[in-house]
Amino acid sequence: MDKLYTLLQEIKKRPTLYLGRYSIFDFLSFYHGYTLARHELGLPKTDEEKEFEEFLNWIRESYPVKTRQSWAHIIFFHSADERDALDKFFELLSDYKNRNRGNLEIE
Repeated sequence: MDKLYTLLQEIKKRPTLYLGRYSIFDFLSFYHGYTLARHELGLPKTDEEKEFEEFLNWIRESYPVKTRQSWAHIIFFHSADERDALDKFFELLSDYKNRNRGNLEIE
């Protein structure tokens, strides 16, 4: 699958199919595996992947937390559980996309 946002839409629809558990930390592991695989294959980062990395940095900057924790841990800290954190992740992504481009929403 070449388009990151298409993959994210599929994960949002059926998280346990792709992640095993409905969990922000399972998504974090999935994402690390995705980026490692692309790196090992020598594939350059796509514009979507670069934008997604900007989104992850935006998460860190959006929360008033001074920590070196990952974006997933920051969202989890402000959530009821891992499932709620994954839902919040997709809400934040939608907000970010709407704010910055207004035309690519993760449904």
